[in-house]
Amino acid sequence: MNLDSRLERILAGKPARHRNAVTASRLLLHTAALLERRVDEALAPLALEMREYLALHLICDSVHEPLRPSDLSQSLDATRTQITRLLDGLEKKGLVLRSLDAQDRRSLQLTLTAAGDQLLQRCLPVVQQVHLQVWSVLGEPATRDLALQLRQVHGQLSGESGTPARA
Repeated sequence: MNLDSRLERILAGKPARHRNAVTASRLLLHTAALLERRVDEALAPLALEMREYLALHLICDSVHEPLRPSDLSQSLDATRTQITRLLDGLEKKGLVLRSLDAQDRRSLQLTLTAAGDQLLQRCLPVVQQVHLQVWSVLGEPATRDLALQLRQVHGQLSGESGTPARA
């Protein structure tokens, strides 16, 4: 049974307002999962998954202010355990280093290794191409409008109404 037929069964007889909200929510969740799968497939030849790529990207962007595992956890909407496993894998691959923070020895700082930076540079065009290809079905103006609408929903859900969504 496909998504549309499941939604039809679940929403039969419900008011249009309810049907639209549930349909949008379900489609968003399914679309996000499909997009992650597509990025994972594109990164497979580089022996990386989307969450690993995102972690490398976030760590790379933290040159002026070191990223801590807790920051990474918040940015990736992941638990401490999930982040620890993710970092263990990236460290084992020689892509990331964890070191004690000089100002707060209870905290860890994350940095990319040279190998991590090189791999990230190889991944960037691959992931960008996936994003461009996926969203090309809407075109540039509709994609921009959708991004603005998703920011509004994200802001409402996160309690940050009116502020841009964090990466």
